[in-house]
Amino acid sequence: MKTQSGLQLENDQKLTVQEHLNLLTQQGTLAFVLIITLTGFFMTQVDELLQWLLNRMNPCATNDCLTLYEPASWSVVRWLTAVFLAVICILPLIIRSFYKFAQPGLTKNEKIMFRKWTVFSLISIYSLLGILFFYAIPMLYSIGDSVHTEVGLTSQYDAVQMFIFALSIFWTCLIGFILVFATISAGSTGLITDTTQDWWRIRIHGIGGLVLLLSLPGRWNGTNIALITTMILILEYVIKTNVRKTHAINLPEPMFDHEGRRRNVTFVDCSCQGVAYPMDTSPSNTGLLRYEALCENYNEREDLIDHISHHGITDVIIGGCTSSPLPNSFKNSIQSIQCSLRGLDLLGLQGSLHSSNLQLKDEVNLVISNLIDPWNRKQRIESVRKVLSKSQYKGLELSNSNTWREQSKGNLRINVQSWTEQEKDSLK
Repeated sequence: MKTQSGLQLENDQKLTVQEHLNLLTQQGTLAFVLIITLTGFFMTQVDELLQWLLNRMNPCATNDCLTLYEPASWSVVRWLTAVFLAVICILPLIIRSFYKFAQPGLTKNEKIMFRKWTVFSLISIYSLLGILFFYAIPMLYSIGDSVHTEVGLTSQYDAVQMFIFALSIFWTCLIGFILVFATISAGSTGLITDTTQDWWRIRIHGIGGLVLLLSLPGRWNGTNIALITTMILILEYVIKTNVRKTHAINLPEPMFDHEGRRRNVTFVDCSCQGVAYPMDTSPSNTGLLRYEALCENYNEREDLIDHISHHGITDVIIGGCTSSPLPNSFKNSIQSIQCSLRGLDLLGLQGSLHSSNLQLKDEVNLVISNLIDPWNRKQRIESVRKVLSKSQYKGLELSNSNTWREQSKGNLRINVQSWTEQEKDSLK
């Protein structure tokens, strides 16, 4: 499932758009046929069901207070009830088909989130349906009718409006529950962090508010305003209580390279199972992530892909190796979201030296400062000079090879393959 600008995971199959459309059409056709079949079946039983529901919601002792002001609207209620029951019955199948269709393109965290909110939402939907129509709605109508009786009013209730009011409440609760459990699941998997909470907040509030605004009858009447406002307040509380601190040590800030392109650069401190020298910091405006072994751990690679996708990273620079040991499928995933990947080869610089070597720390900082993309040559020289001025080792050993020489005491090693003669002379 690879597109020109879409994310392609390591285990994702390379299918054409037409193949995806064919699969989606098959699953959609099955659900559509089942809905039509069940709707036809429920139409033969809907009158008895509606009569039973009316008796449950009727606040009066008799049926004399129930009135049908618009007979044509009753037919609409009958058909909508049949369709509603059909959808409720095959909802688990619809969710399962949707998950099966989306599963190849989901990361591990997204799969966990999807399964969690699916199970909890389905349980909540059916529980909510029973509570509303068996207890909550009848109790609400009884309380309202008692108020009318106390002031001496004779009540007449429109049967159609009673159903519409009940379905509006249920629909709002349904949308709210789905969004709440999606938010809780996303927070539990670490997707909602202090840096991505605004991204999630805009989309969660936008989806919930827009769906209710377009689907509730009456648009801006008092009941709908109260329902939408209540849902937004609940969602805001849930979002705030599920914000996790980001796992990133530093988050990148946008910068512009010498060509005026906007870049988000993140350094990855991969310890290579504790062997590689750790990166204590990264240049200003860049991000810093820390992993144990990207080459060996698929979950860490998926986490890195999640981070790149959510923060719009354009450049990933790995500290431990040259990035060549990483699986090609992972590199293709990075490339599919238009992100470049390279490595500093700190393992080659370190060799057999222990991570407690003080001189090695300055040499690592020199390797980080020796980058020219997205920085230009002038910025590189300034960064290198800054590291040298802070170091207690004043000697400098220039290397024109891809392999590192053994460390000589007091002389800092630096690779100058891409340096001009004038730049080399400026360091002397």
